[in-house]
Amino acid sequence: MGRELCRAALKTEGITLAGGTVEPGSPEVGTDLGELCGAGKADVVATEEPTDDAGVLIEFTTPEATVGHLAHGLPHVVGTTGLSEEQLANVEQAAESVPIVLAPNMSVGVNLLREVVRDLSAKLEGYDIEVVETHHRNKKDAPSGTALFLARAAAEGRGERLEDVAVYGREGLSPREPGEIGIHALRGGAVVGEHRLVFYSEGEEVEVVHRALSRRTFADGALRAAKFAAKAKPGLYGMADVLGA
Repeated sequence: MGRELCRAALKTEGITLAGGTVEPGSPEVGTDLGELCGAGKADVVATEEPTDDAGVLIEFTTPEATVGHLAHGLPHVVGTTGLSEEQLANVEQAAESVPIVLAPNMSVGVNLLREVVRDLSAKLEGYDIEVVETHHRNKKDAPSGTALFLARAAAEGRGERLEDVAVYGREGLSPREPGEIGIHALRGGAVVGEHRLVFYSEGEEVEVVHRALSRRTFADGALRAAKFAAKAKPGLYGMADVLGA
């Protein structure tokens, strides 16, 4: 994802690539970022820590790295998933001083889909809801942040809290209870990301699907969020704010 962001930044009007990080001790420290991402020499090298000269810091890292980078005091775009409640509290605290866009999925399509899901959930009264997400074999967190994002929208459409109605996977004797939202994670191959929400009744099925065909869609959304954060006042924002939804 970092390489995709670098490629997109080098080709996007109004964006200047100021730097990029790699893991501490990585042999790629000092490598030209343009060459690292296959876009040709960029005269910007990879470092272990973000440069404080940047206007906005875009995070697609680990929760621990994300929290550590907050200390730089830069406007942030956070696409990192798997943040704990304590780590989210750190992000919220940092947002009191700088603008931070926090979104589990930077895709424009997914963020517009959220409103569709909420509306369908409200109107398809009594329908069973199941969420199925699929990602590549190396994705660490499950279910994905996007699956939770969309499942939460479905719960909100019915005036519920996801925490009160979510069921994660099923095994053994596990009959479906009224109002449940099932959430399931599949991992395999090189799948960029697929999310399916299915509304079931006894007479029909209504399915909503989003498939990411390339990581470029996330990079483009993140850069759009970066342009927003560069001009925003301190505070915690989502992609709905970026898109004006």
